[in-house]
Amino acid sequence: MKLAIILAILLILTGGCSTVQPSGTIKTAISGTQELVLNEQDLQQIGMVNDFNEQDLQQLGITSNGTNCWTDEEYTNIVDSSLGQYSICSYIINSLNDTQVIIELQKFANYEALNGSYQYGSLHYYSIEGLISENDYGDQSRFRVNNVNDYGGQYNDPNVYYYHLWICKKEYLIHITSKGSSKEAKEYIAKIGQRILSKFE
Repeated sequence: MKLAIILAILLILTGGCSTVQPSGTIKTAISGTQELVLNEQDLQQIGMVNDFNEQDLQQLGITSNGTNCWTDEEYTNIVDSSLGQYSICSYIINSLNDTQVIIELQKFANYEALNGSYQYGSLHYYSIEGLISENDYGDQSRFRVNNVNDYGGQYNDPNVYYYHLWICKKEYLIHITSKGSSKEAKEYIAKIGQRILSKFE
């Protein structure tokens, strides 16, 4: 009888100390760039597909068969030579057949490396005229489109739009860019940025 009472008390204590999370509510911190890559559900909701065009992928250095992404787990940051992670992916917007979207995801070792890379990438060669917004996607975000006053902008085809969205989140730098003949790509780039940010929540 004593043994049964002791076992019952032990079961109550161990059961009472464990916590059960409802399924689907456990959220873990993002630990790498691959967790920010768009999945099939993301693509369907945004209206995009993976870009498997071999020429597009080769230009980005993506040489693995059957994938539109490439990740470097030991990426060396050019600003301070610290180690981080880097992923790059290529997509196509379904309704804008000629519009390619490239997403670069970088994880940095520290804020200084992130900030230095962000400032260089989002300001270098660009004029103020193409700026669409700043800080709409959190601190240190810039959204812009190409402009004739950019460095070398006079050589760009005026019928091709290059949208760029840079977002800093924690130790990550997200850079989304598109190339195509439709101004509508602007809305897609905004949706992509919001979708990637939602992965941190």
